[in-house]
Amino acid sequence: MRPRVVLAGLLLAVYYNDRATVADAWRILHYSLRPRARGWLGIPDLPPRDPWARIASSKRLYRGLDTITAALDPARHDRRSRLPLRLADFHAAIWDSPEGQQAAARLQALTNRLVLTSVRMAHQRGYLRGWNGDVGVDATDITVNTHPHSPRRGTASTDITAGWHFKGGTGDKVFGYSATLAIAAHHRDADNNPPKAYPQLCLGFELDTPTVRTGPNAVTVLTQLTELGLPTGILAADRAHTGCSPPTFQTPVRRLGYRLALDYKVKERGLQGSWQAAPLVDGSLLCPLTPAPSSTPPPAPTTTPSAHPATSSARRSRPAAPFTSSSSRARTPAARSVSSAPPAAPARRSTAHATTSCIPAPPPKCRPE
Repeated sequence: MRPRVVLAGLLLAVYYNDRATVADAWRILHYSLRPRARGWLGIPDLPPRDPWARIASSKRLYRGLDTITAALDPARHDRRSRLPLRLADFHAAIWDSPEGQQAAARLQALTNRLVLTSVRMAHQRGYLRGWNGDVGVDATDITVNTHPHSPRRGTASTDITAGWHFKGGTGDKVFGYSATLAIAAHHRDADNNPPKAYPQLCLGFELDTPTVRTGPNAVTVLTQLTELGLPTGILAADRAHTGCSPPTFQTPVRRLGYRLALDYKVKERGLQGSWQAAPLVDGSLLCPLTPAPSSTPPPAPTTTPSAHPATSSARRSRPAAPFTSSSSRARTPAARSVSSAPPAAPARRSTAHATTSCIPAPPPKCRPE
């Protein structure tokens, strides 16, 4: 039996019985189809009647299913029982071999063809005219109904390629797979105009072992979108993609034309490093001449505003010098020689973003009354 006939039987079983089993597919193909549909699929006009004919027809169906699974599963084994950890590690290592990578690529291509069918039709019919190219990428957990690996018993899960998926928001873990989903999204404009109407479609889907190929899976989905001629805008990713290394996620995504909007934890914000003397703050590169913030707070004034009203009013009207370091707050010799002069006002640091100015302001001068 041809593989396409087997796939047709499994799809019909899902549609009518809400489950994809070989027994349901065999029963629908041989006992539930009309003669015209039998002719399309190449199934005999009369269903098998005796036990020997039923066994022969079921074996043909299994051989067609083996042809499909052999091309998509390089590490075939009995999935109805738990393997020892030693054998499970051997089968799982086959997926990392070149043969396993090719089988995984065929699986992902088959999945994305199903997802991209609706995207391609919507693009051809003009339903995506109001979409500006913004995409939201999320790594979602897919739970499996099997027991995880048990080092105490020495047995592995029946899903040997499954793993622990850790949720970034709550820190909970789920045993299963990670699904990379790409959803059509939009952002607010500066004038707060409402977005144009567009279908919020699923643009891509990748299923893989958690924390193994998180960044490359997202790049694969976005590459397929650019090949369709769709626009590129802002890419909002969750924390699972924030921790990816730049060569596997950030750099390829920017080369595709997307602008990144990443989610950082509170402890990961602020100064994150540097590149060619340019400081990296909150995921963005600043000017190399941006001064570092002062590590010590400015000294408190020793006099009250009521004691020196003139000086206080002058201090209030004088603009604060942005990005003034602690070394620039030293008093001048002229100010130290006058005993009746009030103490100098501490320099105020501006609350503006560091990219507004790259040149430090001169230190404030103290003038005696």
